[in-house]
Amino acid sequence: MPTVPPWRRYLRFWRPDVAADIDDELRFHFEARTAELRAQGLSPEEAQRQTAEEFGDEVAVRARLRDIGDRMERRRARFLWWDAAHADLRYALRGLKTNPLFTGAVVLTLAIGIGATTTMYGVMRRLLLQPPPGVSAPEQLSKLFLRWEAAGVSARTTDRSSYPLFQVLHDRATTLAAAAAYLDGREVRVGHGTEAEIVSATLVSGDFWRALGVHAALGRLMTAEEAHPVTGARVVVLGHAFWQQRYGGDRAVVGTTLELQGTPYRIIGVAPRGFRGVEHAETALWLPLFAYADALAGGREWYTFGGDGILAYVVRPRPGVTQAQVAADLSRLFQGFVEGRRRPGDEARPDVRTLVRLGPVTGALGSDMTRRPEATVSVWLVGVAAVLLVIACANVGGLLLLRAMRRRREIAVRLALGMSRRRLAVLLLVESGMLALLGGLASGIVVVWGGVWVRRALLTTMATESAGPDWHVLGLAVACTIGTALVTGLVPVLQTRGDATAGLKDGGQHGATRRSRLHRTLLVGQTALSVALLVGAGLFLRSLHEIGTLDLGLDTRNVLAVDVDFTGTGRSRRETMPFFERALERLRAVPGVEHASLAISAPLHGARGSSIRPRGASEPFRDGDEWVNYVADDFFAATGMTILEGRGITAADRSGPRVVVVNEALARAAWPGRSPIGDCVYTSAAKDVCAEVVGVVKDARTFGLREEEQWLWFYAPLPPDDVDTRVLLVRTTPGVTGMTATLRRALQELDPNLPYIEIQVLGDVLDPQIRPWRLGAALFTTFGVVAMLLAALGLYAAVAYAVAQRTREIGVRVAVGATTGNVVGLVLGDGVRIALAGIVAGLALALLGGPLIADLLFDVSPRDPLVLAGVGGGVLLAALLASLLPARRAARVDPVTALRVD
Repeated sequence: MPTVPPWRRYLRFWRPDVAADIDDELRFHFEARTAELRAQGLSPEEAQRQTAEEFGDEVAVRARLRDIGDRMERRRARFLWWDAAHADLRYALRGLKTNPLFTGAVVLTLAIGIGATTTMYGVMRRLLLQPPPGVSAPEQLSKLFLRWEAAGVSARTTDRSSYPLFQVLHDRATTLAAAAAYLDGREVRVGHGTEAEIVSATLVSGDFWRALGVHAALGRLMTAEEAHPVTGARVVVLGHAFWQQRYGGDRAVVGTTLELQGTPYRIIGVAPRGFRGVEHAETALWLPLFAYADALAGGREWYTFGGDGILAYVVRPRPGVTQAQVAADLSRLFQGFVEGRRRPGDEARPDVRTLVRLGPVTGALGSDMTRRPEATVSVWLVGVAAVLLVIACANVGGLLLLRAMRRRREIAVRLALGMSRRRLAVLLLVESGMLALLGGLASGIVVVWGGVWVRRALLTTMATESAGPDWHVLGLAVACTIGTALVTGLVPVLQTRGDATAGLKDGGQHGATRRSRLHRTLLVGQTALSVALLVGAGLFLRSLHEIGTLDLGLDTRNVLAVDVDFTGTGRSRRETMPFFERALERLRAVPGVEHASLAISAPLHGARGSSIRPRGASEPFRDGDEWVNYVADDFFAATGMTILEGRGITAADRSGPRVVVVNEALARAAWPGRSPIGDCVYTSAAKDVCAEVVGVVKDARTFGLREEEQWLWFYAPLPPDDVDTRVLLVRTTPGVTGMTATLRRALQELDPNLPYIEIQVLGDVLDPQIRPWRLGAALFTTFGVVAMLLAALGLYAAVAYAVAQRTREIGVRVAVGATTGNVVGLVLGDGVRIALAGIVAGLALALLGGPLIADLLFDVSPRDPLVLAGVGGGVLLAALLASLLPARRAARVDPVTALRVD
């Protein structure tokens, strides 16, 4: 039996020594058995030998005992750890319970910061990172973008092209395992008459389902033969949400028919839950490309026209093929397709270079392969929410630091009684951890309530049906909670690194009078970040104001666009023309209608290309780069467009000599420096008749808010025998309600067999374009105001704490003659100095970061002086208000009472 050095026993005063304990135990039993055998008459050598034989394998015994000892020590360590943790938790909970106002403020602050960050990350992930649900191996799937480049012409990128090009890529590409084409966002009529409704549909090619790796939830999906544009079949696959909503999840729906555009379609299956295709948009029906002609109510052979850019493409490469190889292969086929369709006489046109680019199948990219405004705004809002979380952490850290400074004597006593700084740090971290945990739990309320509104605002085009919880978002919430606990807990821990005896030497008030540089830094930092957020909010609000005051060239208020769908009635377009003439007269007689007119297209909703050749010119002005609208009388009054010179279109013009009204841009371009009234032009509709220019109308927005180019427009009388589409435009009396139902009822009385009447507010088409600024203004303002309130709360707590700790000093000042104004100025000066430092730092940060959001603003400089000055003044006023209440309390200090403190 080996002998243990005596010094090993002393190590057990500092830490357990299992090996030494085993040696002592074995030696005791070995010596006791040896002594027993010697008492029986055995010699010392024989007694030791027999004892060793009875003990057996000493190494194995030692191993078993070590294992037992290690388990006991681990159990003991766990017990000690849990005992200490339990004591710390009880201490932390007791401290939080005794100060509910402090606890509530901290929990609410953390809930806002964590909840805002988690919510915005979830939205950003849906837009930028999350692939379409229900798609197999979405990382291998790519969306095609086609880029056109030509000398002297701006490059153009689009995600739409023709069916003939799809055939070429589908049949000849050697790098693809599957390729599919689809046409999304189609609105089709389900049902007839008053029971009809408009739903969203996506038309797909036969390989669509195979390319995406999707299987039907019920029934089957359409085949390639059924989707063929010529020989296909009228079949439909229901979207899962539409199936639940309209049919209540009835499984017997497969095999029945559904009336679409007045034509019966056979239901063959139901798409899987949550599946919404490639574009992330809600889709009620999945139709074959064969249904395109039905949806258009026309039978033209669109599938043979190489320039009809309506289809989007999605491809899946073969295994082992890179995206670069796919792009090169498809670019070669695309270039060959373009060159093969050049016609004789095109030699004078510049050579076009075409490229195929592959993009992800997320909802982030628009049709030109640039990030959608909603996606860009969501990225910024994630950053803003993260800044708000930093501000919340700084605010909570400051509050915890003030609390630690108030407990300076308690902490000093603990250290003096032998508590290690490590143990003290753990205690403080447990307190911050409890607060962070409560804040993380409370953030769930923010995510549920506020997240619903944010998701509806930013994800308006995306399906709301969810397949389950997003574990990435939950993981972020947990990470934010843990990180917040560590960050906020470290702030008071850093304050304990000083001299432990200082807290014992100073009194309860004097011990905390020393200014905390760390605390002032936190206050300045959160004020600066609040200023930066408020500047962003101000810039978005200015953008929204500029949009609201933007001169569109027309007045969309109280203007309704009425579209009547005759699809499926068997009437030709020529047969429907008399109805529109009768409808125009009927609507003009409806009470509450100020003006009504008829046109082939509504402003902001569409346009028809044309050409115009002034008299004396040998060629059209811009060779087909003009736009035309054929309108009835009262069109300009109905749309709120202003006649600047001459007159508008009258009823007599529709059957009299040809006349036109031109816009300002066309008048300046074709008749520079003079009036076009009385001159005449040749148009593509009547190349042999010179139409007299009778009026000039103010320029109006054609396609949207951001129009840098002045489009050339002219307006001609609507011929009664023209068979093009029609739209009724109605201006109603301001303040009159229920006009949509009134107009629909008037038209149904005129023709009870109308399949569907769609009535839309004319200005609603601008809402998707205004949404990014509206969202940016709303959320930036919300986050900025919350951040400013948090900063004001932190400043108030700091000034109030300083006043409480300087009671004796203030009493001395009053005793030696300081006035109320002196005391108030002293207290306000502390708050104002901190606020000014934060304002200067925040404005500098805003000036540096302003150009980064310049693309998101509308006619507003990112360094707008009004916004900068307004935010600076507002934050300074908030700081004064936050410091005013403690200042009033300081002004009421009784010097006699103050001098008796401590």
